[in-house]
Amino acid sequence: MKALSFRQPWAELILQGRKTIDLRTWATHYRGCIAVHASKTVEEDVCAANGIDPTSLTRGALVGTVEVLEMVSLDNGNWETLRDQHLKPGPFPGDLLGWRVADPQRLPRPIPMRGRLRLFNIPDDLIRGVDPSALPPTPEQRRPTPAAHYRVGDDAAYDPEKPFEVHVVPRPGGDYGLALYQWPVASNAGADSNAKPTRPGRLVELSGDSLRAVADHVLEALRGAGYKATDLSRERRTPFRLDEETGLRLGLLFLAVKPLTRLDRVEAISGGLRTMPSEEAYYWFSKCTAGTGAVNAQRALRILLAGE
Repeated sequence: MKALSFRQPWAELILQGRKTIDLRTWATHYRGCIAVHASKTVEEDVCAANGIDPTSLTRGALVGTVEVLEMVSLDNGNWETLRDQHLKPGPFPGDLLGWRVADPQRLPRPIPMRGRLRLFNIPDDLIRGVDPSALPPTPEQRRPTPAAHYRVGDDAAYDPEKPFEVHVVPRPGGDYGLALYQWPVASNAGADSNAKPTRPGRLVELSGDSLRAVADHVLEALRGAGYKATDLSRERRTPFRLDEETGLRLGLLFLAVKPLTRLDRVEAISGGLRTMPSEEAYYWFSKCTAGTGAVNAQRALRILLAGE
């Protein structure tokens, strides 16, 4: 099995699902599951910026696994657009690639190990065959911890009539974000046309001022799907399931307003998406979520709706 070493708190942010693009100066052809190794180095300024206590972090150990999905080209144009996924402050430094990752899984207990440069090999059964009772308790496990956020796919039977899910993502300080997921089409799940997909894929996450600016639009979508406004809270542990058109319109909203700070532009986009004909909404969703041209399509949508 492949493993990759991350400085802290980047390893922790990946396991929390908050960091979905890792930044590297080199690329790999490898795709699939890798073990997450937390190095002994801790960047305390990054901890402070993300509300993480540096003394609580595991160091010098394997701490979980994550799926490597693809390499993302980065430039001045999409650096800011993708900031809430890579979480790196400051302007684009150049000469970086993004490794898009998903489905983080935390180990029951960390496995002490020295890290290495680049991808390195570990025994396959080291992760898959770990016996939690054979490992000593860590400082994190000795202290009380809040209830874990649900994993993607938990409590979620596939419903082709509701292929989108909105997940509440708790943030430090009592805040939360909303992540939109989409189940793949069942007929594309494998060679068997009757096969059911096993879990939805993450499309986009919105939080902070951007989410607060479109709160009325989000609540309107949830009410249309049969939920109450009071169902939306930081403590919610089950996803909101949405029909196809409601989900894709919410996806377009999240993608379009993420990089914006001006309220008038956010309001223009929200209003434009409410009145956009169905055929046009489906067209823009396909363009804004597919391939290398997705970022340019999102920019074009902002121009269309808000005159960016």
